[in-house]
Amino acid sequence: MSAQPAEHYEDPLDPQRILRELPDRERANFLAAYRAALDGARDPAGWGQLRRILRLWNGMVIATNRPGFYEAQEAALTGTGGGMLLEDYIRLGRTQA
Repeated sequence: MSAQPAEHYEDPLDPQRILRELPDRERANFLAAYRAALDGARDPAGWGQLRRILRLWNGMVIATNRPGFYEAQEAALTGTGGGMLLEDYIRLGRTQA
């Protein structure tokens, strides 16, 4: 049996990876949130907030790198997208069940 090379694992919560993979327009917001959470993590009670911020921004890396993200975000914020109200969706789901 021969040894296989270990696969390279990159921590999804690594702040350097997050910063590197974020679009330029998101980096200042990430750095501000990260620095505030990092400052709060000096107290052990703030450690959880730092981890939450890193998980949130890891999700932003995934979302912002998908095609059409900013267009969908703009449509949602301006109400110009082709969607429906949550109440209508719930009502529709109840009638089809």
